[in-house]
Amino acid sequence: MKSIVNLNRVGEIEVNCNNETSVPGLFAAGDVTSVPEKQIVVAAGEGAKAALQAHRYLQRLS
Repeated sequence: MKSIVNLNRVGEIEVNCNNETSVPGLFAAGDVTSVPEKQIVVAAGEGAKAALQAHRYLQRLS
């Protein structure tokens, strides 16, 4: 199956430090990403970070 975003060898979504995927405007966070720490508190922080980055992205569009 062809993926919409880049995945690593174990099938996790590749993200950069801003939670950006290989698709502009698409952000990811939590256990589905390539972030190595799979902890609830880390996932919550990554989710907050992704939301802030998505907000900034949308602000730049307007």
